[in-house]
Amino acid sequence: MSDDSTPSLRSVPIDTWIEVVYPAERGLIGLRGDIEPFSWDHTEPPVRIDGDSHLFRIPMMAPGELAELKVVRGDDEWANGRNYIVHPGDHVRIEPYFDREMPRLEEGIVVESKDSERPSLTIDVLLPPGYDEQSNKRYPVAYALDGQSLWTHSSDPFGVWSLDATLASLFEVGAVDEIIIVGIHTSEERIARLSPVADPEYGGGRGPETLAAIIEDVKPYIESNYRVREGRENTAILGSSMGGLFAFFAAWTRPDIFGKAACLSSSFWWNKRWAVRLVQNADAPKLRANFYIDSGAAPNRMDHEARLRDGYHHTRSMYRALSGAGLELGSQVHRLVFPGHVHNADSWASRIALPLQLLFPVMPQTVDPSLIG
Repeated sequence: MSDDSTPSLRSVPIDTWIEVVYPAERGLIGLRGDIEPFSWDHTEPPVRIDGDSHLFRIPMMAPGELAELKVVRGDDEWANGRNYIVHPGDHVRIEPYFDREMPRLEEGIVVESKDSERPSLTIDVLLPPGYDEQSNKRYPVAYALDGQSLWTHSSDPFGVWSLDATLASLFEVGAVDEIIIVGIHTSEERIARLSPVADPEYGGGRGPETLAAIIEDVKPYIESNYRVREGRENTAILGSSMGGLFAFFAAWTRPDIFGKAACLSSSFWWNKRWAVRLVQNADAPKLRANFYIDSGAAPNRMDHEARLRDGYHHTRSMYRALSGAGLELGSQVHRLVFPGHVHNADSWASRIALPLQLLFPVMPQTVDPSLIG
């Protein structure tokens, strides 16, 4: 027989802790919110400051209760982004930013080749809004093909992705890890530079040169000049159409460099489905990247117009080939189909948020235990 006077463990109120990481020299940090000791009318100081870490405690939250909080700099300077919602017992680590709402773009950087046999590449670098403020933070990086078409203000005649606007929205709601995007311009000799092998009809086949330029020239430049997290698990490559084929080729052959690849509407038809046959016939690399592959699909399954079919059946073949090579579906490989999406930039712009969330999820960050004591 139970003693009704003894509360169950599920009903015992527990403390909730918030660690706000922000450079101390940039200003005093406090919290406002809708639960005591916080309010929306005044700024509550931290209970402890240790370097750049500002520790806050919400005492004795009841099970099922939620608290809504906002980081403040000084007395009344609100952080950008949505309010934070915390649950009882949460240990939440926050890295706020105040000075910018949108990512910052550095354009037209020419990275000279270290080898006369390789092309020099022009790149753009998109930095998260908090990059300049969070001066001790490092970021994962995604190398994106077709840099000439990625941004809202791009003027590519084949359409633009508005990737900067999409990322700003994802950052604002905390839907993806904050990442650096390196846009690699590929408009000049695009087919030749993005094709891993030559095609009997279209030629090409200079993809290995481009890959070498990215790995040996662009990547060292980025790692020397920007605060990136190094390692394959923090390095992705993405592209669409021929860029999708190239991104797949890069991650399949160099998984030691690229741990993730997003391949939208990839040209897996190239050279009699060379990439599909590569996966089917070759030994799968022991070190494997995580792949996102997708395509549109014509509403009418009998439609033979290539732009409407968007390589649906070739992408399905690649999905099957990757499964046969031992990659785990749903973890190492994600495949999505978008009926009605055609082979153009508008379609890719409308769905790029999906692979970004799959490849760069927001991982839970906990409070440094030494701060709580």
